[in-house]
Amino acid sequence: MLAYTFGTGFAAVAVVLWIVVWLVVAVRIVRRRDLGLVGKLLWLVFILVVPLVGLFIYFLWDAARPART
Repeated sequence: MLAYTFGTGFAAVAVVLWIVVWLVVAVRIVRRRDLGLVGKLLWLVFILVVPLVGLFIYFLWDAARPART
């Protein structure tokens, strides 16, 4: 019999959301034109190795950039 508890369901949803956020940021990094290949690779490695801090720093850094016109 499979037992469902709030904790395991919440954890599963959190993991799926975390993967979605990571993929969205990874796609944004890859599509950027102002970063070279090395810059893109460094950002991707950074958000992969230090996930929570890396994503937070990327969001702050990206928000501080001037708006694209």
